Amino acid sequence: MDSYLLLRFVHITGFISLGGGLLAVFISELRAYRTTNVTAFAEAAWYTATFYDALVVPGAVLVGASGLFLVFELGLGFLSEPWLAGMWGLFLFEFIEGNTVTRVQFRRTLRRSRQAHKTGGLTDRDREEARTLLGRVTHFLDLPLFLAIIYCGAMRPGDWTHVFGAILGAVAAASVLTVAVPKLVRPS
Repeated sequence: MDSYLLLRFVHITGFISLGGGLLAVFISELRAYRTTNVTAFAEAAWYTATFYDALVVPGAVLVGASGLFLVFELGLGFLSEPWLAGMWGLFLFEFIEGNTVTRVQFRRTLRRSRQAHKTGGLTDRDREEARTLLGRVTHFLDLPLFLAIIYCGAMRPGDWTHVFGAILGAVAAASVLTVAVPKLVRPS
């Protein structure tokens, strides 16, 4: 089998796992935002951790490894094209942020949900302590930046204006989500 086709298959598979995991995490977090039921909150926190560890992280590893080998296979320089530099820059930012801030945030939420489940009640303080502003911002930044990475790879913009436009669009979308979602999905 052609190594380029195999690497491309692994790269696409990684993106499917990564994107599916990010979407699943987003939905499970919405569930946590909406509920005042301690069992549902704990379940949503568990799903967030599970989807992150089972889909997002392995998908990111596949994307990163296959992307690295694709760059060598195709003889491209990491900074030779704006789209490629944009993809690598965004990927590295997301990988580092996801394994630091986001991981700390969802682990904190999981711990708080387990404590609340043991005590049998979920307070507003529990809910607030489970989510910091930085955690909310990075959570809502994941999907828009993922789409900016997809844009760079699919459209392959030849100038930095389009790359920075995609990044600015992602930041704007994340800002709107950070402000709007907690207000729109008030606990029921």
